[in-house]
Amino acid sequence: MAVAAMLLAAPAVMAQKPQNQKAKTEKKVTQDKNAGSVTFSTNMTCKNCVKKVNENLSFEKGVKDLDVSLEEQKITITYDKRKTDEEKLAASIKKLGYKAEKVK
Repeated sequence: MAVAAMLLAAPAVMAQKPQNQKAKTEKKVTQDKNAGSVTFSTNMTCKNCVKKVNENLSFEKGVKDLDVSLEEQKITITYDKRKTDEEKLAASIKKLGYKAEKVK
């Protein structure tokens, strides 16, 4: 009996998923107009530098995503333009003791 009820309910559940995904996609598009991205070249020397940058910048106001690459000596930040800007992010990196030169 329980199996039959699950089989009957499955199509209804499956039909709802595309609507939820569509709503999520629409929400992302709305949020993306306020998202900015910037890449800085830097002078990190070790894995501890990467850890330090990750731990500190991830808590900066407006930072949404962070990619810190020791090999490439780059920090790529996705941020909310309403909460921060490139100058503030560069200042945060410099405050940690690293250079922050914007990559064009």
